[in-house]
Amino acid sequence: MTASCGLCDRGLEAGYLCPGDTLALAERLDRMPKVYASLAGFLSPATRGPAEFVSSTVVEPSLPVDEAVLDLRYGGIALVLEGWWSDVQRVRGWGQPAIEGGPEERVYRASRWLGMELSWIADSYPAAGDLAREVRELEGAALSIVGATQDRGKRIGNCVAVDASGVVCGAVLRHRQGETRLVCPWCTCVYEARDFLMLKTLQPEEA
Repeated sequence: MTASCGLCDRGLEAGYLCPGDTLALAERLDRMPKVYASLAGFLSPATRGPAEFVSSTVVEPSLPVDEAVLDLRYGGIALVLEGWWSDVQRVRGWGQPAIEGGPEERVYRASRWLGMELSWIADSYPAAGDLAREVRELEGAALSIVGATQDRGKRIGNCVAVDASGVVCGAVLRHRQGETRLVCPWCTCVYEARDFLMLKTLQPEEA
């Protein structure tokens, strides 16, 4: 091993982001415009009455909007994604990206651009782990507001794929509602429905 994943520290033959974390980042970037849009319904803070008493003599009106949502909707998400977009282009010697449009369009364009360049990012961008970490934290902050949680799925067992050196992958496999196949988050091996019985048969006894 000559490298390690910048997010989970798992050993790599080369590159800066493991296949599992690359896949997770791709999914987060794909979801980001939808997550951004979902925040619109949470701009108004929870009802606290016409005024909020902060002492026995001083009364302050409630804020007209939720500041945390405002920060994410009008600057936070777009600026973080565009910051990474700009840095990737800088490292590649491409100059600065053209930033235009409203916040929603900017989030879509930056997410899409980063997703399209993800193969290069995982293989050649030294800050790939930091990018993946910040996008994960950004999505987590948004989901904590809208009350959505990612479906981690039901644990099925461990991946039984064997690499060229004879080592079994062993990564945890989970099945999410609506999925008709399993994809290993580490080695990306795909198990179709016809493979499920074989997968169950090859599980370690302690699993």
